[in-house]
This record gives sequence, structure tokens and C-alpha cells, in this order.
Amino acid sequence: MELTKIRRTVLVVLGAVLTMGGCTSGTADKASGTADRASGAAGAPAGPAATVMMDDITAVFENGVTVPQYGYITDLHDGCGYTAGWVGFCSQSGDMLGLVKSYNAAAPHNVLAKYTAVLQRLADSGSEDTGALGEAFVRDWKKAALDPAFRRVQIQVGHNTYLTPAVKLGAQEGVKSELGLENLFDTALMMGQGSDDCDGMVKIAHETDKALGGNPASGVNEATWLARFNAVRQKHMKHPCTPDRKNDWPQAVDRSQALQELADHGEWDLKAPLTVRADFKKTIGRPQD
Repeated sequence: MELTKIRRTVLVVLGAVLTMGGCTSGTADKASGTADRASGAAGAPAGPAATVMMDDITAVFENGVTVPQYGYITDLHDGCGYTAGWVGFCSQSGDMLGLVKSYNAAAPHNVLAKYTAVLQRLADSGSEDTGALGEAFVRDWKKAALDPAFRRVQIQVGHNTYLTPAVKLGAQEGVKSELGLENLFDTALMMGQGSDDCDGMVKIAHETDKALGGNPASGVNEATWLARFNAVRQKHMKHPCTPDRKNDWPQAVDRSQALQELADHGEWDLKAPLTVRADFKKTIGRPQD
């Protein structure tokens, strides 16, 4: 079974339930050195501007702000060790290791390179021990986040791990709009991108196809398909089969609700200014990574 990233801890910020951080399988490690922005992938429906908007929507959902938080790092005491960066790379599960390896390839003498061996041991053992990295690790992570190369690597690895699978599934399902792709991307990021994830993106898409007797590729209206996708997703969020998600995912249904509200307001191309509603109430005026 392919392990995938699932969100683990929720915080309440300004009235919105934000899903913060999460444990990843190390998929990013496998992809290190080859990650590309999904906007450049063959067949991807989203152009560069829409892709950056998707990144900023992720920032709203993850941290309650409108730009990616590369320097974010904390121990949420949720079994993941340190959770850090734009999409919550974790020291316990191997995806932080993969990110640092990619950074090493881009900038061999970077400030995080010296932690590679320790991150390898933590990933190999599945350890949530943050003490092994030492007290300076948090400071060095925040220092690295000032480096444009590290920021680019964070975006690239996040896209390779979550947006690229969303693009692939979107092509199979016949999803044409940027907003449709954003729905797949966010579901992959939060609930898993693999075919074996019982609450994941692939599972939800297949249940949607079954309920409607088809998908946009076979002639189902995309707006109709997306509304049903969100209804199925919310059902999974309220009653997850994924272990340990029964307490936090029901509180994060507003994430899917906010995306459906964008559809209800006709924001299919994700052009700025874009207001993320539900409980978030954040307007992205100038998309930026």
C-alpha cells in the first residue's frame, strides 16, 4: 500500500479551522531532483498564474494567510515530529528528508545540509523525536526559508507530490477548469493522493463517477460533477475511515465548502482578486509564491 500525506492536527485561527501539517510517506524523497512545477506538465489545464493562485489558496487553508509560509516549523506533538514549510513537511515520515535532499542538490552548502544524516535516521525508524535534530534546527530552517532556492524547492516538491497526481487524475476524469484541478489538488494534499487511500482523492473521484454514472470525460457537466465530488468529500471528512482522523477532519469541512463556494460564484479560472469564503474570509489580491 502506498502511504500518502494526510492532515493530522487542526488549529482554530480567526474563527477558521485550519488543518496544519501532516505526516507524509516519503514520496517526496523518491521524487527528489526531478520535481517540476505542475503547470509545466504535459496536459496540465492550469497555467502559471492559476498554479500560483492554487499555492496561495493552500496557504489560506494551511496557515490562514494568503502566501506560502516557507519558514513555518513546529512540533505539533501528533506523531510527525517537526512539521514545517509550505505544505507541512514532516521529519518522522521522510518527506522532510526528501525536501532537504532536493535542496542539497540545488544548493550543496545550504544551512540544512548538515541535518541530512539525522533526518535519514528519523525517517528510517519512523521516529517523531525532534531532540535528535538539536535546538538549532528550528533557527536553521527559518534561515533557509529566506533563501529563494529553498522556497523554489519547497514549491517544486509540493507540486510533484500532490499537484502532479491531481493533474493526472484530472486528465483521466476530463476536468478542464483550474478550479476543478484545485479541488483535486487540495483533496490530494489533505486526504491522500494514492489509489489505496480510503478517503483520498482517487477514491472520492471514483465514488463521484459511480454516483453520476460518468464523469466530464464521458459527458457529465463539470459543475455537476464537482458539486457531487465536494458532497462525497465532505461525507468522507465527516465520517473518515482513515485512522485517527475522526476528531479533526469533521472540523475542517469548511475547506471543501470554501472551494464549492468558488464554483457557486463562477470562479472557474481562479483569477485575482479571489475571496476564499466559508470560515476563512481571505482575499488573494496578488497571487505570489
